[in-house]
Amino acid sequence: MVLTSRQKIIVGLMIFLLVLVFPKSSVASQSEEGQITIVFDFGHDQLYSPANQNFTEAIDVLRNRPEYSVRILTEGELSAENLTRSHILVISNPGKEYTTAELEVIRNFVNRGGSLFLLSDFQIADRRIGNPVVLNEILQGISEPRIQFSTVTEDDEIQGDAIYDLNNSLLLPYNIQVNQSFITLDPSRATIGANINSVIVAGGSLREQTSGLIISRGAETSQAVNINEEPIHGQPGWLAAFWVNSSRVVLCTSNTMFSDTSCVGTNQSWFQSLDNSILWLNIFSWLSTSFAQDPTLFLIFIVSLVLIVGMVLFIYSFWVKKRGR
Repeated sequence: MVLTSRQKIIVGLMIFLLVLVFPKSSVASQSEEGQITIVFDFGHDQLYSPANQNFTEAIDVLRNRPEYSVRILTEGELSAENLTRSHILVISNPGKEYTTAELEVIRNFVNRGGSLFLLSDFQIADRRIGNPVVLNEILQGISEPRIQFSTVTEDDEIQGDAIYDLNNSLLLPYNIQVNQSFITLDPSRATIGANINSVIVAGGSLREQTSGLIISRGAETSQAVNINEEPIHGQPGWLAAFWVNSSRVVLCTSNTMFSDTSCVGTNQSWFQSLDNSILWLNIFSWLSTSFAQDPTLFLIFIVSLVLIVGMVLFIYSFWVKKRGR
């Protein structure tokens, strides 16, 4: 059988598309179809962690949702290999610094489009449970100069701060109740504030160089205070959401608000108090938005469609040629 020029072109196109689509199909089949992979780093001396049995409710809620696949990294496991095919990286209030190699892993993860969720905590009196310095090093590592977790220098030591408000607290001045009126969102980030009436926060503050990154602040009567409970600045921001190129980033100054520990004034865990659990899921919904449509699967669909059309045209050309004889 001698092929015409047109038939040769069609056959060549189909072979090219087959070579293109098979490797893509192989990659897609190795992932959990339709799931967003969330990786938690608990390998840097976190106070709240599953190992300490005080950060399980928040993770279990994600594990029980079919759209998510959750993985936990322990000490020494933050590597490029362990972040392969992952979508969201969560770093919650690390107690020790990241190595240069680990910072490079995080930077590369964000550069390739991965979402990043960083959580800190508050420092008051003898309760130094937050470490904003380490998180600011991560922000510096991903070349993010527009915002940082607030720090205070006391006796040559860099420390965090705390949100303080007697008028909008639940029994304790550090348990700040933030209602919907203090969560300001543009339409592109509205998912984060959906179905929230109020949340309770025990955290530090954020400092932004560019306005519009912080999406929630304390009440007008709230202020940030240093470890000696001395005022630093007013109406501190505690939640930010923004983009770093194509990557989505969320900063939260309260890791405590999503923990299993008891929240004074509510008789529930922090995670279950007010709308904290709703905010938790909303944050991950927003971080997942860019991964809702897997571009690999879309490419496979388009290529398969072209192959089918090509095969039909190829068969049709033989049929026309046979009828002409």
